[in-house]
Amino acid sequence: MSAGKSIEATFCFVDIAGYTSLTDTHGEFAAADLVDEFCELIRTSIHPSGQFQSLTGDCAFLVFPDPLVAKDALSVLYASIADRRDFPIVRAGLHHGSALLRDNRHFGSTVNLAARVAARATGGQILCTKHVAETLVRAGAVGIEVKHQGLVALRNLPQPFDLYEIVLSSFSREYAIDPVCKMQVDTRRAAGNLHFNEKTFWFCSLACVERFAKQPSAYV
Repeated sequence: MSAGKSIEATFCFVDIAGYTSLTDTHGEFAAADLVDEFCELIRTSIHPSGQFQSLTGDCAFLVFPDPLVAKDALSVLYASIADRRDFPIVRAGLHHGSALLRDNRHFGSTVNLAARVAARATGGQILCTKHVAETLVRAGAVGIEVKHQGLVALRNLPQPFDLYEIVLSSFSREYAIDPVCKMQVDTRRAAGNLHFNEKTFWFCSLACVERFAKQPSAYV
């Protein structure tokens, strides 16, 4: 077994927000098809500078040389997803630092922290650590806004971390989000809509309409 070598990179995890709900509502075949499409979108978005390291379930592990390259790739990915009907929203987390590279696998606290940051993101969000945020601000990265989130507790880590949100301004989402399966829904072609608590909710399928109608408070 090789000893490996130390590298410095920007590590990123991206997954489908609400994937469990999506699978439960639409079934495992539809969920698997969406993951295949998700992977293809990622490969297209990160080419040629990023590396698609691995996929675990619906979570993709990506490696970039620096935060600017990562930002550009995620901008392409999020824009392509925002323009798709009946496709779920995603979330991402980034951290930059050193890690051990051995047999084409990455190890270390830097990688683990990136995963924890991604887990804190909500659907549509990109969260990052202070180093990534400061690098983007210093470089004058265009098409984004960096918002400080403050100290945030991360799972299995003793101390909170200073997190920032990268807000992309290069696209605008024009779709509603199905509250049951978290799919993006074109309101002009939605399977239906329901009103609850003075708000209108749109649905991708009649199955989601039925689930919501039976127990709306479970999805709001």
